[in-house]
Amino acid sequence: MREQPKPVLQPDDPSSAISKDDRLPVTVSAYLDGELLGDELASFEALLKANPALASEVAEMRQIEKQLAQIGSDILAEPVPEALTRAIAEFQKS
Repeated sequence: MREQPKPVLQPDDPSSAISKDDRLPVTVSAYLDGELLGDELASFEALLKANPALASEVAEMRQIEKQLAQIGSDILAEPVPEALTRAIAEFQKS
């Protein structure tokens, strides 16, 4: 079972300086993966609204994820080279 991330620090919390929050990368990843729910999601979205630099970085990460997914889709759509298919068939015979 996946460990639940610790709650994100509140944007008005003086200890919530982004550079001091070692949970932030895990929380950003969970946010991008759609794994934050309820209060945790609301808290992180409030943090994004309060910190435009973080919001910009998260938006850029989301765009990169979309680009990587498209690259993967393009590769999977390509036909398997005939030489590779023959090599696999020969390997399976032996």
